[in-house]
Amino acid sequence: MQFAPSQLRLLTKQSEQSQQRTIAFAVGFVACYVALEEEKKMARIKQLRRNNRLRPYLKERGPKNFKNLLKSPTLFFDRFYMTENHFNALFGLVEKHLVLKRNSDPHDIPIPPKVELGIVLQFLATGDLNRYAGHKYGIDTDDLRSIVQKVCNGILKGLKDEFPKWTTENMLKWSKEFDDKFQFPNCLGVVGGKHVAIKKPANSEDLFLNYKGFHSIVIVAICDASYRFTYIDAGDFGSAGDRYAFTHSELGKALLSENLPFPEDSILNGEKVPYFIAGGEAFPLHNHLIKPYSGQKRLDAKEEFFNSKLSEILRCIENAFAIMSARWMAFHRPLPDDPIEAQKIIAACCFLHNFLMRESPKTYSITPDSVIPPNTTMTELKPCRRGRPLDICKDYRNNLKEYLNISMKSE
Repeated sequence: MQFAPSQLRLLTKQSEQSQQRTIAFAVGFVACYVALEEEKKMARIKQLRRNNRLRPYLKERGPKNFKNLLKSPTLFFDRFYMTENHFNALFGLVEKHLVLKRNSDPHDIPIPPKVELGIVLQFLATGDLNRYAGHKYGIDTDDLRSIVQKVCNGILKGLKDEFPKWTTENMLKWSKEFDDKFQFPNCLGVVGGKHVAIKKPANSEDLFLNYKGFHSIVIVAICDASYRFTYIDAGDFGSAGDRYAFTHSELGKALLSENLPFPEDSILNGEKVPYFIAGGEAFPLHNHLIKPYSGQKRLDAKEEFFNSKLSEILRCIENAFAIMSARWMAFHRPLPDDPIEAQKIIAACCFLHNFLMRESPKTYSITPDSVIPPNTTMTELKPCRRGRPLDICKDYRNNLKEYLNISMKSE
């Protein structure tokens, strides 16, 4: 059979259209099949996560573990660094921040809030996220990390009153404590800072790389004479430079610009001396920030005595860091690579430190003069050399030096 050219073109066109429809159908079928398989896969993963959220046979295991711990007060303290009474007091403060308002998934067996608090306290005390929780409660790593963030947020909200406000009344109280304990007048607190190691955050390049060669975030803290923190700032990049650690913090900015409600200057030995915070070589000399004498010239006897007296109160912030890092061993290994999560862990440890230093200082603190454990990830800030301080700052320090030397001779 022979076809005219026009008929052949028509048949060819129809054949091509048929092939295109066949290909389109096949592509659509494959796409639908892949989409259905992906949906089934996601459903299986969701069901698996439901099952692993808290396995049914472990539903009663959490409370049972706590009952077993209560039988041994020593074991309970080793796990949580607090007694049962203090644990219950802490839970009472954070409970409302741990309980979800409603559970939208009827298949999800929620972990009791007290168990969540216990899991996170054990993590902070041991530094190992999976050591207890994953084994005892059958929870996967992603859920563990979400629990850590949830409980840390609850601790920060529930213990917010552990950090007093910087009012004139509180400043005078802190100053009296330093004067009574160390015979050092006008001191409002001691400032110090540390690099805390974290795992390298994704796509961060060298943003968190510090002068020691590891990735970190910087914590700046001020403490009182009883080793309790009165201010913390955690989160500056490890590469930001130690000289800016304090000046970039909110309190540092307020102090250096004199926007804090400082008490009126005292008259010591006939000379005016402002109230101040004591700091080491990593901090700048300022009207309200006193640091030791240093430099190329040899110090005279009065300057040496001043430095020795100042070093006594500078030990307060070192003791505070030492107690916290010895009790909360999360500081003994790099914190998670999420900087926000690491900041919350650091802050939660500081809040817990204040809570326990208030509730049970004798059992919580290590020794009267603690030393930061050698295997901790906390590292000193690098001493900085800043521009020439104002003469009035030097005058205030000299006035304080003369007062301390005269007081020493009169004893």
